[in-house]
Amino acid sequence: METPEQLAEALGLPLFATDLYMPEYKEGEIGNWRITQSQFGMDHGYFSGTWAVHNMPALLRNSKDGSTGWATWMSLSPHEIESQELGCRYAHGHTVIMGLGMGWIAINAALNPAVKSVTVVEYDPEVIDLFGQSGASGGLPATILDKISIVEADALNWHPEHRIDFLYADIWLQLDKPNTLDEVCNMQRNVNAEQLYFWGQEITIYTEAQRLPNKWITLDETIVQRCIDELIGLPLLVPNDINYASIIQNVIENRQARGLLY
Repeated sequence: METPEQLAEALGLPLFATDLYMPEYKEGEIGNWRITQSQFGMDHGYFSGTWAVHNMPALLRNSKDGSTGWATWMSLSPHEIESQELGCRYAHGHTVIMGLGMGWIAINAALNPAVKSVTVVEYDPEVIDLFGQSGASGGLPATILDKISIVEADALNWHPEHRIDFLYADIWLQLDKPNTLDEVCNMQRNVNAEQLYFWGQEITIYTEAQRLPNKWITLDETIVQRCIDELIGLPLLVPNDINYASIIQNVIENRQARGLLY
């Protein structure tokens, strides 16, 4: 049997890898949610190119009336990892995560030495139960697991009891929903985090930047900050140790090339 490396080479694609922690998930099902695992496939990166992928777990959701069947809610694909990773790489202090999903962000945030505690806000008790059953946190030291607490609540209505240093929001099935920014603003009003990052914020920044009064040709750090200050008005994460404007540009060009953004 060919190895993943050999299969990737035959496809002429690099095999995806990340330095972040990749939990091992048990396949299972609770109510309208299921965790599965695909052995080998391909996926487009969020800001990078096309990858070969080995052992990709996914969280599936079933329509309650059975009309559409099982559909992927999220997966640990290159696209998902690249579009979420800033949320755990730059988390710090008391971090709040809106949306549990597969628990990948929560685990990696807890593994970040700059993070003291992680509060996950999840609406669906079945998702919480499935995460507990999945074995994703197995093998992690108690010092890491003790950082994580899960609250069953609505992300749009939850108010914290203590100060929040960093907020990561990801409660949506699709990127770039029309009401995403409004919902993030709503969460921030309730949470008042010192800094926040939300899934797909690169797309929002680029889209909002089109509304700036003076035309710009190249998206740079100055334009990104102007857009945030003048139009978005949230304390968004803007990493200063990477070329964030370039990452945003790559995201947009990738989506344009795939016909996902015009």
